[in-house]
Amino acid sequence: MKRIAAIIAILFLGGLAAGAVEPPECARIDGSRLFFPAGRERFERFAHRLESTRESPDNSVTIWHIGGSHVQAGWFSSRLRHNFDSLGRYPSGGRGYVFPYPLAHTNYDRSYSVFYEGEWTGTRSSNPNRDVPVSPAYGIMGIAAYTADSLAAFSLRMPYPFLGLHIMGSASDGSVCPMVFAGADSLRCEPDGVLGGYIVEFGQAVDSVRIEPRLRQGQDFTITGLLPESDLPGGVRYLSTGVNGARTSTWTDRCPEFEREMSLVHPDLVILGLGINDSTCPPQDFNPEKFKSNYRRLLDLMRSQAPECCFIFITNNDSWRYLRRGRMTHNDNGEAVRLAMMELASEYDGAVWDLFEVMGGNGSATAWRDALLMKNDRLHFTREGYEFLGDLLYRAIIDECHRSDD
Repeated sequence: MKRIAAIIAILFLGGLAAGAVEPPECARIDGSRLFFPAGRERFERFAHRLESTRESPDNSVTIWHIGGSHVQAGWFSSRLRHNFDSLGRYPSGGRGYVFPYPLAHTNYDRSYSVFYEGEWTGTRSSNPNRDVPVSPAYGIMGIAAYTADSLAAFSLRMPYPFLGLHIMGSASDGSVCPMVFAGADSLRCEPDGVLGGYIVEFGQAVDSVRIEPRLRQGQDFTITGLLPESDLPGGVRYLSTGVNGARTSTWTDRCPEFEREMSLVHPDLVILGLGINDSTCPPQDFNPEKFKSNYRRLLDLMRSQAPECCFIFITNNDSWRYLRRGRMTHNDNGEAVRLAMMELASEYDGAVWDLFEVMGGNGSATAWRDALLMKNDRLHFTREGYEFLGDLLYRAIIDECHRSDD
């Protein structure tokens, strides 16, 4: 019966699933829906704003997906973004903040392109790199790249045109002022009084730029993010900020520029994929009350900037955790995290997408690995797995939006 339900669910997704993805028998695809422990009022507001983007090209809605490695990998969030774009009902409104991840020598979703020259060193707020001689003022992206190379430069190509660019970061002294090459224009950045860092505006919309810090001997430059200023008037803006290894406290404890940069986001919906790294410990060491307290600090900070936004909590996937010397054991905290998120959703009038239940509950990660939807570590998903989850979550959101229209 479960197998039939799973196949029907895949067929129901129709054009969303690019390939023939068949989940394992333990999967409970019929459980892929949003749960509202304390009511739907906030989600109703989001649903109405989303509908308004279809009715008026000038209206916009912002979705913010924040998390750890599941988000940084990009396949999950890119699939959700693609699904909103592909219907044609909800026009694309850009994506907000991005980071030139190749400078930090780490993975990203490749929905935009970055090429670099010279020597750059990456560091993450979740696990700072001791080889970086400065302490970056991490922001909303939670990651930084450092260089002291006079030949360092990078190029950015976005899938949509933009009219200006904020470069978040800092330099060793005030004489450092990056040059930006956009088409035939060569432009020197100006200090950015809003976000800090630097800003440049273009005479006409471009989709690619080259950035050169132009350092002299003894100078250094650290970049913590980019914000292309899109000329798109409205639509769905889907922002994703993920850092490998991020916990619920990463942005509140280690990202001093987080609140300032967040002030330009104004999310209508925040999808929260945090919790897996908080729970990678023996069950006796996981403290649900501390977990919820850390989460509340982040949620309260978001609500201070966007009082009417709605939260969707994604419960932890069933997973394994690392022990010493590369050995692994099952992570037995999935159910405890699930319960904590249900309580937080009730407290903050949010929703829960129960990934733990969708997978099949405790011990299901092995079956998902055998179905080639998870990697051998039984912690991260494969590209096919992430895209399948992106389809499921998107359908759960849209189904609830349709209920709001009834």
